Amino acid sequence: MNSNALEPLVICDASPLILLARLGHLHIIAALAEEIWIPQTVWDEVTHPAAPQTEIASLRALFAHCIVRADAALESAFRLQVDPGEASALALIARNPHGCLLIDDSRGRSIARQSGWRHIGTLGWLLRAKRAGLIQELRPLFEILRQLGWFIAPRLIEETLRAAGET
Repeated sequence: MNSNALEPLVICDASPLILLARLGHLHIIAALAEEIWIPQTVWDEVTHPAAPQTEIASLRALFAHCIVRADAALESAFRLQVDPGEASALALIARNPHGCLLIDDSRGRSIARQSGWRHIGTLGWLLRAKRAGLIQELRPLFEILRQLGWFIAPRLIEETLRAAGET
């Protein structure tokens, strides 16, 4: 797929939303997608009163109109395997397999891969944004993510930087 092409539908899990909000780059989701769905369970998680208010304000400004309820029975079935947010995102992609799941959780990604659903993580989305000219450099963003306490496997960082031409 052309990295500059818009995704017709992106279904977001919490982690990419939180991380991109902390980086100040939430806008790249909307810039690379025609339609965005955020499961109600994920929305409740990312806009919880304990979250930083600046992040909540950014999320509400950009995505308050993107909240979608997942099929309750399907969501319950996925909750046997993953946390509630991932379960709701998986329930949505299961009913809308033409979409792309934006998810970092390894178990959720594994389920998506086994089911044949397209998925991408935060690093991959940042790489797409760089290729589309929305971000100049990835390395400083990866450093910020590490400082925020997000574990990123060094191998994955190096692969992504190599793909971005930043080695």
